[in-house]
Amino acid sequence: MRRALALAVVALAVARPGPVAAHAPPSEATVDRYLKVTPMGDRIRLAYTIVFGQEPGRRVRPRLDRDRDRTVTDAEARPLGEDLARQVATALSLAVDDRTTPVTWARVEVGLGTPAVDAGALSVDLIAYLCVGPGRHRLRLRDDLSLPDLGSTELTLESAAGVEVVARSLGGAPLTEDVTTWTGRGGPLATGLDLTYQAGSDAARPRDGRCREGGGGARAARVWLFLGATAGGAAIAIAARWLLARRRRPGASARPRPPG
Repeated sequence: MRRALALAVVALAVARPGPVAAHAPPSEATVDRYLKVTPMGDRIRLAYTIVFGQEPGRRVRPRLDRDRDRTVTDAEARPLGEDLARQVATALSLAVDDRTTPVTWARVEVGLGTPAVDAGALSVDLIAYLCVGPGRHRLRLRDDLSLPDLGSTELTLESAAGVEVVARSLGGAPLTEDVTTWTGRGGPLATGLDLTYQAGSDAARPRDGRCREGGGGARAARVWLFLGATAGGAAIAIAARWLLARRRRPGASARPRPPG
């Protein structure tokens, strides 16, 4: 039901295609998408944004206003974000160091700007983190998302401090620019982005607890140390109870001596 609502909303929003704008203000008549890939010291950050332009936004909002009070609340907008998040996750194919990696969104937000039902543009912002340690890594990404009459697509590669890009290609051709834009369906992301980078030991690592240091090193060691200590303490407690029970059994070797 919710997926059908999202598909209906997207189809309604892009019913009348028109000129597209570059990444900055929303377009007047199309739905645009923006993907930013940021390799860091302990992760690869993916930021995926779908922007409904002014006219598409005006068509979308009445469909979201389920109680017909002329205001779109965050709760009413949430199903659109969740359904588009599932569609994008299904359309994305990711492999890190030749290992298939599923997409789990850490953040899904619908940006209304204003809650008025007769307002214009709105956006859906999706953030994911692919946790990897420092060193050399290869990311391969394909995007098969299909939106009717899609306007522009913008791909941005943004390296964090301490990260060196070793090689990169898009659609099978060398990628020479940090920002690439095209219009219409398909495009080079259908063939894929291929990115190899080197993250130094000093590369940026946000202290947000989302990715374990070194792909699981220090934090994992602390977890196993805690589990080991807990298991050891439990074993000692069990042994102590066994000895106490043995002392209390009739005929046990350790008996209190009679007075005198």
